[in-house]
Amino acid sequence: MELQTRIEKLSDWIYAIDQQMVRAFVLVGRRRALCIDTGASPMDIQAQICSVTDLPVTLCLTHSDRDHVANLGQFAEACAHPAELPYLTSFSQVNFHGVKEGDCFDLGGKKLTVVDCPGHTPGSIALLEEKEGLLFSGDTISLGPVYLFGDNRDVKDYRKTLKKLQKMAVDGKFHAVYPCHNRCPVGVDIIDELIRCVDGILDGSLPGTPAGLPGRKNVQFYRSGQCGIYWESSERQ
Repeated sequence: MELQTRIEKLSDWIYAIDQQMVRAFVLVGRRRALCIDTGASPMDIQAQICSVTDLPVTLCLTHSDRDHVANLGQFAEACAHPAELPYLTSFSQVNFHGVKEGDCFDLGGKKLTVVDCPGHTPGSIALLEEKEGLLFSGDTISLGPVYLFGDNRDVKDYRKTLKKLQKMAVDGKFHAVYPCHNRCPVGVDIIDELIRCVDGILDGSLPGTPAGLPGRKNVQFYRSGQCGIYWESSERQ
């Protein structure tokens, strides 16, 4: 499936490569740029990046889901959490560098720090720009629907991650979230909604409706406020 691609300038240093259903980001500092993810549909992502900066570029993946790695093969190197590498074996031409909690990308004037966010996938990460209070959340925080079904999802880890991010927000680490899906940016209040949604799923108090996903007849859609989660009923723990 080929999706329409456009570049959107979100601030003086933040650009989104928007493909309708998903977005990647290009963050431009004084010395370097950071590309976050590579989109869901084939495109010349190098040309997209060059349209906003001529600085050296580092690629970092928030996770390995297919809608985030479609153009990964255009890069010689990429950073990802080690727990995601088993899902990236088809990209044998890419030299991967492991990143973990606390690692930092210094772009010159902007520093992005890795935050481990397991749950949506084992090695999901977010990237925190603490000076401006911004979190680039991958798929961990968004209005969704957040996918929490399948072999590599863990709802209990996801809830722990949400509680961790909730505390970071309360402590003033960030006040705005830049997700890869749905509206962008969003406020930190949606973390509370996602926690309520997960809790409602786990304790059975939140009703679900059929998601209608091909080949996934047991997947239900659960909503809390503006947020939604896809969950497979047979996996309730």
